[in-house]
Amino acid sequence: MTTDDTNTKPVRDDFTPSTKAKLALRANYRCSYTGCGIATSGPSDEGAERSISIGEAAHITAAAPGGERYDPEMTPAQRKHISNGIWMCKIHARLVDVDASAYPVTKLHNMKIEHEARIKLEMTGLRPGPKVFDFIAIGPSVVFVGELVAIEQKIWSFRVEHFVIGDLTELITYIEQFDAIDSYDKFVLVNELGDGRELSNAPSWAKSGDNCLISVPITASVPKIDVNRLPMDLALGDDHDLLFVNGGIARVSGLDALPQKIKTCLSMSQGESWFAPSFGTRIREYTVDFFGSPWLPRLIKLEVIRMAAIPYSDSLGISPPVPPLRCVRIVKAIDQIDSKGQDGWFKFRFQLDIEGLGEWTSEIPIFISRDL
Repeated sequence: MTTDDTNTKPVRDDFTPSTKAKLALRANYRCSYTGCGIATSGPSDEGAERSISIGEAAHITAAAPGGERYDPEMTPAQRKHISNGIWMCKIHARLVDVDASAYPVTKLHNMKIEHEARIKLEMTGLRPGPKVFDFIAIGPSVVFVGELVAIEQKIWSFRVEHFVIGDLTELITYIEQFDAIDSYDKFVLVNELGDGRELSNAPSWAKSGDNCLISVPITASVPKIDVNRLPMDLALGDDHDLLFVNGGIARVSGLDALPQKIKTCLSMSQGESWFAPSFGTRIREYTVDFFGSPWLPRLIKLEVIRMAAIPYSDSLGISPPVPPLRCVRIVKAIDQIDSKGQDGWFKFRFQLDIEGLGEWTSEIPIFISRDL
């Protein structure tokens, strides 16, 4: 253990004053804790030039051994980097340490991403509110920030805060042309739920004051299979090519096949396969406008939900429609942990609820072509 020369306490990898100032500015000097958003600086009664501050640049992973969420694999430079910090009021900075098990690293990173993205929206004149910041997709061309406001029998209802992809005109076109749309494009995906459904009929929308409300008729959830029953597949090595063992092609099945299944499903862009043009994800399209933004992991989460919840039928109709990731019950979180990539492969952290296993976390590389 590295210690200070003057005492036996571990050396802390504290943020520099410059890093603290940048964290505060990016948060607009407001607490990043979900649902708080309180101003952390303001005027003092002690004088016209005096101010008070209740803000704190909190470490996501602890600055020293023994602290909450301390990661011994991180370097001192990584611990004191701005990416390891979150701006909070003193009350919530204390809370996330006192109840550390309720606030894992992923959850705090998501809080920070959501708060900073909300500030960006406000700077454009939008008012997303302190609590509403969920991504919802209806079909392939409409994604909006909003909230789930009602669940009735076979109907989900949402309030739209702001369209991210598409607009109200795009939604109306989707409703009017619903009967002619490919059945694989009839879906709703909800980031907050980590789940989605096929649509049984066209959505409807209405205005209520200043709000746009959307209702979607849904079908029942598709049954999941135990992860241990995932069928055998050819194994891929770290170079993403076929893996040979003892002169033969290696095979994987069950839980061992899951990371590879996620990698191959998400790495294929829609339209890339001549035999299955509708199969694949829209991740490549999303990177054009959102690569490097905190919104990209949210959009990718929508695609993982689609792969887990929406049945796909091959063009030959040989097998019944099933979701490609049919053992995934709930998509809890997707985090991009590599922004530079290697030969087009970018690493993401997946936190999923798996049938037959429970909560499961893994870091998996996804191929993202930046060429369109």
